[in-house]
Amino acid sequence: MFHVHAFNPHPLLRQYIDAYLVVSADQAESGYIEYIFLPHVTQSLVFGLDTGNTVYSCNQSAYCAPHFISGPHDAVRRVRLFPGMKKIVVHFKPGGLFRIFHLPAQYFNNCSRDATVFLGKKIKDIAGLLRNSPLSRSIELMDEWLTGEIQLQKKSIRNMDEVIRLIELNKGNISISELEQATFTTKRTLERHFLEQFGLHPKTFSRLVRFNGVIRSLESNLNVKWRQLADAFGYYDQSHFIHEFKNLTGGLPQDYATLKSGFEK
Repeated sequence: MFHVHAFNPHPLLRQYIDAYLVVSADQAESGYIEYIFLPHVTQSLVFGLDTGNTVYSCNQSAYCAPHFISGPHDAVRRVRLFPGMKKIVVHFKPGGLFRIFHLPAQYFNNCSRDATVFLGKKIKDIAGLLRNSPLSRSIELMDEWLTGEIQLQKKSIRNMDEVIRLIELNKGNISISELEQATFTTKRTLERHFLEQFGLHPKTFSRLVRFNGVIRSLESNLNVKWRQLADAFGYYDQSHFIHEFKNLTGGLPQDYATLKSGFEK
C-alpha cells in the first residue's frame, strides 16, 4: 500500500511550497506498486530516506536517483514503488523551485533527474539529517534549510505571478496575445521567462490548468454531461473536449471511473 502524509511549510515558505509530503510503500503481492500520475504543472524535490532503487520510472525505463527533482509533466507518468520506499517530498507551487534555487524548470519537464547534480553534496547531507531525525524535527529542518536558501538568493527574477493569476482566473482559457497585452511583454520574452520558471510553455500550462479543472469537476460529479463540461471550460465543442481528454489521459471521459481506479492502484 502507498501511504502519504502531508505537512504545511513555514508561513514564509507558503508562496513557494504547497506542502511537504512523507510517502512510503509497503510490501505488495507483485513486488511493487504501480502508480499512475495525471499530467500536472508542479515540481517536486524528493529526499530519499531509504536505501535507494525504490522508485522506478516506467517513462524513463530507469530507477530514479535516491534524491531527485521531478516535473512538470504534460503526459501521464507511470512509476513503480518498491517495498521499503520512504521519501520526503517538497511539493512546490508553480515556479517555486526556480524562485528558491534558480534552476530552469524546463530541465525537469517530463522527467526525474538526480538532485545532487544540480544542488550538490548538501542534498546528501540534508537527507542524512532527515533520516536520523523524528518526523517533527525533519519538518523543522526542511523549513530552516529552505528559508536559508531564499535569503541567500540575490538575483532578480522576472515576476510571472500576474501571468499565472490570469491563466487560473480564466480557467486556462486565455490566449498568448491576451497575456502579452495584460503583462506588457512580447511573446518571445513571455515564453522564455515562463519556460524558465515553470518548465512549460504558457499554452501547455493553460491546457493543463483547464484539464485539471475538468478533473476536479468529474471528481465532484461523475454523472456530469460532457457537453456541460466542454462549455464550462471553454472547449470549442464536445469533440474537442473528448480529443483533449484522450490526448492527456489515454482514455475517454466516460471511462474516467475506470481510469481513476488505475491511477490509484
